[in-house]
Amino acid sequence: MTTIITHSISSLAYAPQEGNITYYFGPYLYKTNFAGSNSGANSPNLLSLGLVVNGDVNEKGSLEIGIFQLNKIYFREDSGLFIGEQTALTHITMGYRRWLGEYFSTSLTFFSDYSMGSTKIVHSDFAVGSEINTSAKDTTEYGFDFAIQTELFRRPNYTVVLDTRYSWSVTNQKNEKADNYGVLLGVRYSIYDKDTNKK
Repeated sequence: MTTIITHSISSLAYAPQEGNITYYFGPYLYKTNFAGSNSGANSPNLLSLGLVVNGDVNEKGSLEIGIFQLNKIYFREDSGLFIGEQTALTHITMGYRRWLGEYFSTSLTFFSDYSMGSTKIVHSDFAVGSEINTSAKDTTEYGFDFAIQTELFRRPNYTVVLDTRYSWSVTNQKNEKADNYGVLLGVRYSIYDKDTNKK
């Protein structure tokens, strides 16, 4: 009985191998890293979708590409006054994932954000017409994503994963909060398995 259980568990475990390609996608719950202000500015929880593709380069690492559709809010302060500005953008990540075992992995990726439309002021302490600019009006933003992933459960054809992420923006304006963090609940599938040579 012990042999059967052990074998069945190991057969479902994901083992990175050079040439394997997997992807996972699902809902992404995120928010701007902003504690709020006395005037009522606050960072709400927002929901989006995320898609991440991994290509294994060896038994310990994978190249990673991700794409997220966000409605990001930027908060900026000047002389005690706050403004919050929201814009729709495409968040694209490229980097490396390190596998720490069968159930855990971490990744470090470089991201670029591309604005997809007009901005919207969601909070302002400034008089109308005197608002300061935020990075929401920029065409492109850059930074780094840090992620930790754990597998919740496995099935023969798919795996459910929980991916926690922190996006550190390196193109902030002065006194601006543009970092965001969130959780992606994803379903992972295999695109190509080298062992079986099967798509």
